Amino acid sequence: MRYFTTGDLAKILGYNDDSYIRRLISKGKLKAEKKGREWFVSEEEGWSYKTKSIINSTFKDFFSFKHQLKLIVDEYLKNEIKNIGPKDALTAFTLAKAYKTHSAVMLLCQEGYGEDASILNRTIFELLITLLYVLKDPTDECAYRYYAFDWILREKMFSYVEQKPELLLQLEQRTLKPKEGDVLISEVKKMAKEVQAKYKYKGYNWSDKSLAEMAKEVNRDGQYKTMYRLSSQHAHSPSRVMNDYVKKTKKGFTNFAGISDNWVEQDLVVAFDFFSAIFAAASDRYGWKAESDLDPLFRKYLETIEKINKEVQDNKPK
Repeated sequence: MRYFTTGDLAKILGYNDDSYIRRLISKGKLKAEKKGREWFVSEEEGWSYKTKSIINSTFKDFFSFKHQLKLIVDEYLKNEIKNIGPKDALTAFTLAKAYKTHSAVMLLCQEGYGEDASILNRTIFELLITLLYVLKDPTDECAYRYYAFDWILREKMFSYVEQKPELLLQLEQRTLKPKEGDVLISEVKKMAKEVQAKYKYKGYNWSDKSLAEMAKEVNRDGQYKTMYRLSSQHAHSPSRVMNDYVKKTKKGFTNFAGISDNWVEQDLVVAFDFFSAIFAAASDRYGWKAESDLDPLFRKYLETIEKINKEVQDNKPK
């Protein structure tokens, strides 16, 4: 691996002198090794820093919008939510989980790991579709079906434990000293049998419809067919995604495991869309009336998207 002096790295990154590089090293933002009186930075570390700088400067508007959205949601999360029905708890869970996942997407994008961020966007999309589908039901039956599936998952877990003597022993010991909320295996099996007879679950799907069918019902089938399917490739690692990690050379192949701006823009756009949609649904459910905060942000966001698209079109070769 090649190493650069702070002076050489400053020239590579386009700085007049190495004072800024030395400040980064002193603050721990740039890893370096000291030999004698000189600091040396590896080529990989220098490239990583340059890529992160490019990401933050190129997509600063998108990061700004995501941060503004987070600040808006922060204020509403302080409100205590009244649990009137089964949909309220599901909405609260969805918003909380999406909030954390949305924050993780932003961190991964800032670090140049867009491929992994796309996998998390897949999670936010699934949360969004489930929430919209359940809220669309004029009754509470769909929500009850969602909750009842927990008995099926517990039964599957206990069935596995029963086949493992060491795990079964731990479970039996837990039974002797139960904790609050513990349920006997017999009760789990009884409830799983009852809900299975009622809802006729198939496999590991709580709904009577596939994710694709639910997405179509809530007018999100276009995103299912595009973003969701593409991000699923990163989750399941088929040969289609090899180009993101391995580059062909004249003599063979090189591994590309470093950071890059690959997928970052797409991730930032869809994460904003999915998370804001979840928050909007929660606002409607709880009567927060967050439109006055969201609408100005949405208008600026759409204006920025249109501006970027226009610049892309203008820069296309004619």
